[in-house]
Formats: sequence, C-alpha cells, structure tokens
Amino acid sequence: MREFIDKAAKNGIVSYILNACALLLGIIAFICYLVSAEDKSQMTETFISAAVVVPLVFAVIANGVGIVFQCSYVKIGAFAMYFLAFITWIFNQIGYIVNVFMGIDGNSFGFAYVITFVFIIACAVLSLLSIKNFNKSKR
Repeated sequence: MREFIDKAAKNGIVSYILNACALLLGIIAFICYLVSAEDKSQMTETFISAAVVVPLVFAVIANGVGIVFQCSYVKIGAFAMYFLAFITWIFNQIGYIVNVFMGIDGNSFGFAYVITFVFIIACAVLSLLSIKNFNKSKR
C-alpha cells in the first residue's frame, strides 16, 4: 500500500484528485448557492449576487484548467477566486445570518445554505492543497 501511495504522489495523482474534488465541490456549491441565496421571507435584502456567482464560476473554470495543465498559478487563482466568493457571500448574506441568529421571524439555515458555506471553504482549502507537490524524494 505504501508503494502505491508513493507512486501516486510521484506521478502527481494526489494533486489531480484534490483539484478534481475541488472542482466537483465547487459545482455543487454553485448550485446550492443558486438554490438558497435568496431570502423568501422578504425580511432582509438578501439576493443572488453576481459578486458571488462570477468568482465561483471563475474558480470552477480555474479548477478545470488546473486539472488539465497542473499549473500551480492556476490553482492559486482558483483559491483566490474561492476566497473572494466566500467573502462576497458573507457580505451579501450577513443580513440573513443576523436575522437567523436574532430569531426575529423564525428563519433558519437550510441544508443547501449550509452546504454552500462548507463547500466554498472546502474548495478553497482543496485548491490550496493541490498546489503542494507530494513527491517525497529520498536522499
């Protein structure tokens, strides 16, 4: 088993798998954002924003390019786009988040809402980890 892991690390498969996972989770986060971003109760001014959609789309595209070319600069760009999407998501959703914590109208965080939050963070971390070269050379 150890030989298989060493061989996979030497060939860059670990980086490929991490980047592919970030791509898949990024697509799921994007879909969940589109489903859960708008406040149906109209108690807050929470809406689907291009400031979140555009960085998410660019990050997913960068992950796809990173899978094909295995370029670390593209993966850093994907991380930066996921981070930007996360920051703008918080900026756009802060009214809804405060509303849920204050318990004014009985709103709660839905499954898709939580998945969006968790997966955007996971994608950023996976994109950052996929940069690392897991090849351990013996001296």
